[in-house]
Amino acid sequence: MNTVELVLGAGGVKGYFHIGLLKAVEELEIEVSMVTGVSVGSIIAAFYTNGMTSDQILKLFLEAHEKSGNPLLLANAVVMPDWASFMVGRSFLSLERPWQESVKKLGLTPNQRLRIVACDARTHHPVVFTGEDYNLGSALSASGSLPGVFLPVHHGDMLLIDGAAYHRNPDEFCKEVAIISALGFANKWPKELLDPMSLYYHWREMSMPLVPQPTKVDTVRNVLVDHRADDICGLSFSLPVKRCMEMYDNGYKHGFAVLSKAIADGKIHGKAPMTNQ
Repeated sequence: MNTVELVLGAGGVKGYFHIGLLKAVEELEIEVSMVTGVSVGSIIAAFYTNGMTSDQILKLFLEAHEKSGNPLLLANAVVMPDWASFMVGRSFLSLERPWQESVKKLGLTPNQRLRIVACDARTHHPVVFTGEDYNLGSALSASGSLPGVFLPVHHGDMLLIDGAAYHRNPDEFCKEVAIISALGFANKWPKELLDPMSLYYHWREMSMPLVPQPTKVDTVRNVLVDHRADDICGLSFSLPVKRCMEMYDNGYKHGFAVLSKAIADGKIHGKAPMTNQ
């Protein structure tokens, strides 16, 4: 087959690397049959499989980044949780209302090319949303509901949390060779002066993660694009736009190089680049 699957892993604000990778996928004319997303990766996967280009996704992310300090947006996420949800999420913030509104506003729908991974808070087994018969807003909310930051999402008799609690880059669901876009963890202190909350989450990611996040993938079968920004944590939402664009640019350049080699080696199909990027 001439198509590949794509796995967009968890990593919060580092999702800009994913968008840069998509730019490389477009330029190399790599045909993607299915996109698996976890946490921020599920957001980008939903946008991409609903027909958005990498440029359009980047524009949406930058617009959201500019508004991230708006207290009205935070207020829209505040809820009074039931006791079980609070014990799991340890928060008063829920992604459900914001994502239901965004899905409706952007006209997003579930589709056959999209696979979203969340995690059962009790068993830590994966819960996978595929096909066209599910609530996309709830699925996106569940996949990104990191305990300690956001409340879990009710799904039948389960409480769903961030899919990264099952696996940060779950390639096991792919039926074809997959391009895995993996976002690394912070292991250095930030270069920028961040707000106290971002600094707290940065410290947690470096020393005591909110939840364990397995990362091992099959690099023999698949193509791993491992993105690194050691001084940025996934929850550094006060990061300057300049750093966001650096991640996008690096995601494109590194992705282009890795994917070009995979094409040259015959591991995946795509357009051979005319020049090195």
